[in-house]
This record gives sequence, C-alpha cells and structure tokens, in this order.
Amino acid sequence: MEIIIKEYSKNPLCHYEMQDPDISRHEGNFICGDDITVYLKIKDGKILEYSYDGNPSTVSLAAASFLSEFLIGSTLDEVLSWNYETFIEKGFEVSPRRKRAAMIALLGTRNAIHAYLEDGQEDEFDDLID
Repeated sequence: MEIIIKEYSKNPLCHYEMQDPDISRHEGNFICGDDITVYLKIKDGKILEYSYDGNPSTVSLAAASFLSEFLIGSTLDEVLSWNYETFIEKGFEVSPRRKRAAMIALLGTRNAIHAYLEDGQEDEFDDLID
C-alpha cells in the first residue's frame, strides 16, 4: 500500500484550483491538520470534473488523487453511497489511524454534493469510516 500512496502523492492527479466550479467545499481535519478544498463541475446528475487544493498530508493527497480515478463520470447518488470500504474495494487501504486523512477528499466531495443538491445533509468522518 505504501507504494500506491507514494505514487499518487508524488504525481497527484487533479491537484489544482478549478475555475468556475458548480460547487466547492472546504474540509479540515483538526486531528492531523489536513485541509482540502474540493471543486466539482456537475452535469446531468454526474461528476463532470473534479479537482482539489489545500494543505493535505501525503496520505490525504494520495487519496484525493486516487479518488479522481473513479469519481469523474459517476452519478451523485453513487458518490453519496461511497465510504472507506469503497476505497478498500478499489485497492486503497491505510492503517486505522490514517483513515481520516484518507477520507478527507471523499468527505469534501460528498458534502459538496449535498450542498449542490440543497438536501440539508452534511456528512462527518464517522459516516464514511466504520
């Protein structure tokens, strides 16, 4: 797993501030000091474009980059059902104490979708991690 983290953090995908996003969301993790802003463009109920920036740790950066591999083209409902188990199924797993760092981009993405849908919901780390 360390190899995947090193590869994705060394050459991160979609790591930039998107111009004119449909929605953006900032998330912070007070435990480790990570912060990330997620930017989304959405069309016809699907993620058209995704990017992020901020001050993520190596694990957060790698996970945000990894997320881009399967996020673009996914429906909003699909993304709202994803959690840490989704990452494990797709081949990204970290030690228990690094799970929050691994989930910060997905948390930001899910909360950006909630804001876009104006559904009044807001997810927390515990909603993504068992």
